[in-house]
Amino acid sequence: MSDAWRIVSPAPRSAALEVGGRFSRVRAGVLAQVRQADSVAIYHGDQVLAVAMFARHGWRRVEMALAISRDAAPHMRRLIRIAQLTLPAMAETRLIVVQVRPSNVVGQRMAMLTGFRRARVKHAGLWVLERDR
Repeated sequence: MSDAWRIVSPAPRSAALEVGGRFSRVRAGVLAQVRQADSVAIYHGDQVLAVAMFARHGWRRVEMALAISRDAAPHMRRLIRIAQLTLPAMAETRLIVVQVRPSNVVGQRMAMLTGFRRARVKHAGLWVLERDR
């Protein structure tokens, strides 16, 4: 297996199925998001580590969803760095938001490290990408 990193857009359906895991409902949900939204798959060699989906809500707002493989754990720093380098360019012309369950401490930490902050709205799980980070 090669150690090369690559980003493939749109994400192949096979990548969506792979990061969806063993539960058919989760796989079907990730596959549906890949079909309906802009998507990218992040590979390390031949192994898919993550699939990011970007769904448009109106003319300016984009909601990001992320499906991560269990095999991505040793590569989390690199994946976060990739997001830190690519998302700010998108945020110049769009408002990028994510939904993170308040009980998902790991997801909140990833969101903070990537550059998101909690939105100041009633919905506790909404996070917004900071532009001037």
